[in-house]
Amino acid sequence: MSMSSVIIVSLAAAVILVIGGGLVMYMSSLVKNAYELKVQISADIDARLGKMAEDLDKKSRWIKRDLIEEIEKIKVALETENGRKFEALALPLNNSLEGINAQVRRDRAEWSAAIERDRLLIAQLESQIDALRGDLKSPSSPSGSAPAQEPIPLGDPSAAVSTVAPAAPAQSDPRTMSQFLPDLGRKR
Repeated sequence: MSMSSVIIVSLAAAVILVIGGGLVMYMSSLVKNAYELKVQISADIDARLGKMAEDLDKKSRWIKRDLIEEIEKIKVALETENGRKFEALALPLNNSLEGINAQVRRDRAEWSAAIERDRLLIAQLESQIDALRGDLKSPSSPSGSAPAQEPIPLGDPSAAVSTVAPAAPAQSDPRTMSQFLPDLGRKR
């Protein structure tokens, strides 16, 4: 081979090596730039995601605060409405309760008056019974029968009861109450 062909081949190889080296250096700079862009894009995305998260946190806090305020307003409104409804429902109940209490007081007063009248009547009946026993124990008539007694008016003039003493049976002993009033315990 001649020297010229070796120089041509050497120059061709040198040109190929220079072009190949330039391509390798260009490719390495491209890869480096791509990596830097990737790092920068991921940093920008992280920064934007962080900012969005902060904004969402702020907005969620605002929304929570607004919701709490609205819930409190609704709660107060419901409490006042329930209070009004309760008062509206309680008013007839209170009125009927007052009416029932007044009726109970009237009934109690009537019962007390009736009990007092019954006590007076019982006291008068007991005094009449005692008087009849006294008459039966000390017979004033020769036949042994007690005379009829005049009616004794009761304490209440409107409830005056006229009673006539029954004639004592001939064979009964006036000392026992069951023989004196035999039909008191029997139901008719």
